[in-house]
Amino acid sequence: MRLDFERHLRDYFKAWSRQDADAVMSFFSDASSFEDLGFAVKFEGLKEIRSFVDLTFAGSPDFQVGPTQVVVGAGMAAAAWTMSGTHSGNFPGFPATGRRFSVRACSMVTFDGSRIKTIVDYWNPVEFQQSVGSG
Repeated sequence: MRLDFERHLRDYFKAWSRQDADAVMSFFSDASSFEDLGFAVKFEGLKEIRSFVDLTFAGSPDFQVGPTQVVVGAGMAAAAWTMSGTHSGNFPGFPATGRRFSVRACSMVTFDGSRIKTIVDYWNPVEFQQSVGSG
């Protein structure tokens, strides 16, 4: 049976929107990496990725991810999405403002079987800064 990568990726985004760190982590392989180009950081392995997930939920306890488009290929996928929430905690380079944000983003994902092997998120930090009024 072929894995439905589109549904799998949409379920991954739903886990983020539930602020369910354990569920988010269940999508990653043991030897995975997560690169966030907006923050200019890369996380290697489950422990580092979990620290990023926890940081995100601490910085925005109402964090939401809304996918707008998912395109799949052989063992890979790309997704356009919008992240939103309240900037109630500090993010790297962005002290908390308490203001709402909504920022467009996209992800490039490779899979190892049913698990995420690599993910690279692209988003514009200037759009985030303008949204929350920091800087």
